[in-house]
Amino acid sequence: MYRSTETVGRHAWVRTPRLPLPPELTADVAVVVARAALDEVPGATIEWLEVDGDGVFTAHLRGAGGETLVVHLDAHLHVVDGLAEAG
Repeated sequence: MYRSTETVGRHAWVRTPRLPLPPELTADVAVVVARAALDEVPGATIEWLEVDGDGVFTAHLRGAGGETLVVHLDAHLHVVDGLAEAG
């Protein structure tokens, strides 16, 4: 894996490459998707976000009790599937 180091003043960071977000899942959209998912499942933690070819956003969460949950949002960023436990 490629790594680079950046130094600013006395602080140094090691950077590792990350996979880019899909074009439909910009940082601003990711924040809205995450917020909607967390409103649906209070106390949960976002594991990852994704978008499929139909424009459906999926938030994968870890519930407060440790369960794995999934929330689906449509292209207008409205929750469409509530929550489902991932198997």
